[in-house]
Amino acid sequence: MARKIEQIDKRVPDQVEVNAEALKMLTERIAENERSITVLIEIVEELHEAGILDALKGLLKTRDKVGALAIQQLNQPGAHHMIKNGMSLLQTASQIEPEHLTRIMNGMTKGLQAMAENNSNEPLSMWQMMKMMRDPHVNASLQTMLGFMQGMGQELNKRTVH
Repeated sequence: MARKIEQIDKRVPDQVEVNAEALKMLTERIAENERSITVLIEIVEELHEAGILDALKGLLKTRDKVGALAIQQLNQPGAHHMIKNGMSLLQTASQIEPEHLTRIMNGMTKGLQAMAENNSNEPLSMWQMMKMMRDPHVNASLQTMLGFMQGMGQELNKRTVH
């Protein structure tokens, strides 16, 4: 008859074996993610060459002073308004159709170029202004500005701000 087992000796790996197993697992993970690690190394090299890593290192070493300075600046009276205004600008920008904004910005660029080219300091007569208003480009710009003013006036006449 067999003897009853009273104690099971569990083999506990020593530190060398634990380290070898961890190194084996790490090597496997590196091999699996070779491309990602290579890209990460390239990014770190670029950050180092640009001096960004040195700046980050300095920032981290002086984080207590930088944090205190940041809090001090945020507690300035104008900082609260600046943050609220920034949020309002972002909300407004998210409501504008990109095509409309691009068209308006292109028009502004073209208008500034035309303004720079026309450096005449002579005042316009009423006749010249009336003649210019017949120009389709000037007319389109005037219609745009009047439409803008109408929409802005509608918002300004509202009693509450959303």
